[in-house]
Amino acid sequence: MTKLYEKSELTHHDLQKMMLKYRLSINEVFQKTGIPVNHIKGYLTGRRTIPTRVVDRIKQIGEENGD
Repeated sequence: MTKLYEKSELTHHDLQKMMLKYRLSINEVFQKTGIPVNHIKGYLTGRRTIPTRVVDRIKQIGEENGD
């Protein structure tokens, strides 16, 4: 059986810190990436595992916001 996505090493605490650092709201992440709001909320609370492709997209947004 193959995995549909690769699990990242990023925890929900790291994601929270990254969003605070780049001053991103859940709605901004949704608008810029297209990731459903319910999934983002699940990533932030730790109920969902964060796939690597999501981390890459969020990091790209942070870099665009100027850091």
